[in-house]
Amino acid sequence: MKTWPLRRKLTLWSALVTGLALLTLGAATALSLYFEQIEFIDHRLRADAEPFFADLPASGPASWENTDRAPLLLKGTGPLRGFAIGTTAGRLDHAYPQNLSPLMRPWPLPKGYSTVNLEKRRLRLGVFEKEGRTLVLVADLHEVNEMVMDLLIAFLFALPVVLIVVALGSSWFARRALQPVANIARAAEAITAARLDARLPVPLSDDEIGRLTHVLNAMFDRLQRGFEQATRFTADASHELRTPLTILRGEIEEALHSGGFDGEQERLLVGLLEQTSGLQKIADNLLLLARFDAGKTPMIREPVDLSSLVNEAAEDAELLASPGAIAIHSDVPPDVRVCGDAHLLRRVLLNLIDNAVRYNREGGELWLLLRREKGSAVLTIANTGTGIPQDRRLDLFQRFFRLNVDRNRGTGGSGLGLSLCREIAVAHDGRIELGRSDNDHTEFVVRLPLEDLKG
Repeated sequence: MKTWPLRRKLTLWSALVTGLALLTLGAATALSLYFEQIEFIDHRLRADAEPFFADLPASGPASWENTDRAPLLLKGTGPLRGFAIGTTAGRLDHAYPQNLSPLMRPWPLPKGYSTVNLEKRRLRLGVFEKEGRTLVLVADLHEVNEMVMDLLIAFLFALPVVLIVVALGSSWFARRALQPVANIARAAEAITAARLDARLPVPLSDDEIGRLTHVLNAMFDRLQRGFEQATRFTADASHELRTPLTILRGEIEEALHSGGFDGEQERLLVGLLEQTSGLQKIADNLLLLARFDAGKTPMIREPVDLSSLVNEAAEDAELLASPGAIAIHSDVPPDVRVCGDAHLLRRVLLNLIDNAVRYNREGGELWLLLRREKGSAVLTIANTGTGIPQDRRLDLFQRFFRLNVDRNRGTGGSGLGLSLCREIAVAHDGRIELGRSDNDHTEFVVRLPLEDLKG
């Protein structure tokens, strides 16, 4: 699942929080304006009630017949749109205009203020009592509603503009704030096993970023010391093992050549010789890997005829494959040349061929294919093996990795071959990767720059 960059998240969250804050502010402002206007109208209704009591006739409903007094009473009263008058005993004398009559039942209405709906209009009622009479003044809230709606519309129109400004500002601020983190990330990416002495640039400000930089640099110091100790130990141990292993191998070979042993003793010596040879190979591989780690590999760069190396390796493959009746197929164009160390490249070929034979089936096939492709020499070594499980491919080039977890020498090597092949390929500015791998076909692909592109 792809995640968003932190800068984009900060921009989004800033815009979201600002939007919510503006919506909340707009709603609160609109409510405040609405209630303020309602309070103002209630004040007007209360102020107009006293003149109305003085001007309204005190007699019953008959006094309102065939009179135009009601419109004159409302003239110049601002938001007032109607009224009703009656007795507190329960008699409604007159309601103007007539469509207000349904709102006046049951009469008299309770004293106070209320908001009602009539024919899709919102009205504010003020009910007042004096000397046995009840007066209801009615104000139209249309202007109040329009005022609140205009305010909300203004907020909604301003919201996108504000959000765009906030998003741009947040993006700029996030970029400035996260720039030291990006610098740390770039510097940390440049610190590899070959450049463990590199350190992160320490910012001038003594803030959280500065503290993080100091902590990371201290961690890199500890890692460098540990890595150097491990590399030195591996190199020293491998170097110290080479001499006694060489002596032991020579003495076993000399004993075998001298003869005088029965069959069981001779088999025992042959087994010891094989184990000694295996240990010697492991020591050599460990020493070479330690030199790669330390950046001290004695590599000679010179033009190498890769076609000849592959053809020689194909001959060696036939010898290795003969016990298992494995058929060797090769397709090697002439004069494919690279720049590098012939001894190390030969080691890559032999390691891959050894694996292709070891993990092949009885009577299977092995292919050695070389071609030119986009400025690179592409070597493919494939076999009819059982394939590499999907869940184990990520660790394929790790040191001491073996497909058979029981680590039986009869079913696999030391687990250093592919790791060494990768180091040699990288040292030649190339790479090695697993190509196709299924139930009856597995291939490894080595890509190296052609000599003419190396200058």
